[in-house]
Amino acid sequence: MRSAPNDIAFASFQFDCVSIKAKKTKAVLPIGRTARIASQIEAMREDCCKAAGIITGQNPLDEAELEECARLDDALAKAHALLRSTLASIIMSRLRRRSRNEN
Repeated sequence: MRSAPNDIAFASFQFDCVSIKAKKTKAVLPIGRTARIASQIEAMREDCCKAAGIITGQNPLDEAELEECARLDDALAKAHALLRSTLASIIMSRLRRRSRNEN
């Protein structure tokens, strides 16, 4: 079965509409979610502190578990500091850029 010239024109029109609808989208950085994660990390550090308090109150003292708790707290502290400093840097960079664009 042969296609009619109108069918070809219609197919071409549909293709053009699809390409016109494609829009460029701006990438959005998850700054708010990252700040929330930093807050959650801080809460996890508090949980480590509570756990350490419970561990030190046990008799006999489980030094291995207390050491693991300290190692976890250290790792969380490093991750928290890295996230906070990076977020602060990004936010300051954006503020400076906006300030320059307004002037």
